[in-house]
Amino acid sequence: SVAALTDWWAQFNDPVLNQLLGEAQKESPSLEIALANIRVARANVLSARAQGIPDLTSTGSVTKSKGGGGNAAFPSSTIEIDSVSLDASWEIDLFGKVKAAKQAAKAQLESKKIAWHDARLTLAAEVANNYVNYRACQASVQALQQAYDSRHETARLTGISAKAGFSAPSDLALAEAATRASESTLDGQQAECDGLIKALVELTNLPEPALRDLLAKGKGMPEPAMFDVSALPANLLTRRPDLAIDERNLAEASANIGVSKAQMYPSLSLTGSIGYRRTNFNGTVTRTDSWSYGPTLKLPIFDGGTLRADLAEARANFDSLLATYKQDVRSAVKEVEQALVNLDSATRRAQSEQASAQQYQQYFKAAEINWRSGGLDLLSLEDARRQKINAELNVITQQKNRVLQWIALYKAFGGDWLETQKTVKPPLKPMEKR
Repeated sequence: SVAALTDWWAQFNDPVLNQLLGEAQKESPSLEIALANIRVARANVLSARAQGIPDLTSTGSVTKSKGGGGNAAFPSSTIEIDSVSLDASWEIDLFGKVKAAKQAAKAQLESKKIAWHDARLTLAAEVANNYVNYRACQASVQALQQAYDSRHETARLTGISAKAGFSAPSDLALAEAATRASESTLDGQQAECDGLIKALVELTNLPEPALRDLLAKGKGMPEPAMFDVSALPANLLTRRPDLAIDERNLAEASANIGVSKAQMYPSLSLTGSIGYRRTNFNGTVTRTDSWSYGPTLKLPIFDGGTLRADLAEARANFDSLLATYKQDVRSAVKEVEQALVNLDSATRRAQSEQASAQQYQQYFKAAEINWRSGGLDLLSLEDARRQKINAELNVITQQKNRVLQWIALYKAFGGDWLETQKTVKPPLKPMEKR
């Protein structure tokens, strides 16, 4: 259900995961990029609004000049001129160009805000995926460590038996080889875990020692919260931020068509000015006041087809975005349906692997007892051990896949961005708060 998607991460009941998600949100380059795009869009909105507001400018000047003085017939003269003027202009939105520009800028701003929420959702899913992979990796390390300890003990007992003449030297070689192979596998698994820690360091910007201390406090594989996925109502797809971004992009493109159309029609501006001029000529002062007011009509007559080309480009851009939206809707449906299929498969396979692991555990115990009593050769024991270890690792893998598929399904449904956008707003820079 839609309501169950809200605050889904908190329902994992994993404090370590919650802290990692919080740290990742603090300093993320992807979120900083999204915020910068929002600031650009906000500036575009202010610019579009300014087009519908009268423009007022003021100019002033002071000049002083001296001429003549070459002879008595032409004595020197001094001229001082002071002038001040106030000019105003206002373009009347006859054909909706300014209105369409405002609509386009607002749609762009809404799109960038949704993109910020989308970046937060993607970041959270990436952190959670790496965290789940790390927990599964650690569980595999524990299973492989137990296998190594068991093989090491088998090699020790085989060595004692070989010295006493009860086991062939080949059995000892096999036991030691199996121990070394187990050690190598364990080292490789630990290296994979270290790599996942590096990935979490990148995502959270936490120092590695602090991150390792935090991960050490964890309990194990997190258990995802469940939500009803028996049906796929269409309104769930509208929750996806990528589709919401497509819709806003379409709205912006539609408004831009209106701007391009309006450019082809006449534009009417009202202009006016008030001026004051003072002239001092050799002590004789004159003052002049002036004013002017009137409409200015601008009509595009010939532009070489530039305006029609701009309109054609705007319409083509809309058609392209519409096709993109249709494609993204199809991709969204496919992504959700694939997530449902994968989740169902992972759930059933996890149950099967668990049952299989229990049977292999019993089989290995019986084989080990038989080997200790001399009724089973070492090669058969190692084969039973190998099957038991593989079964245990398969259980861990399917448990991990099940959690990852829940996360994938949650993201495919759009997460909880639609609810959080009502309470979680993109932060403002200090200058934007004024």
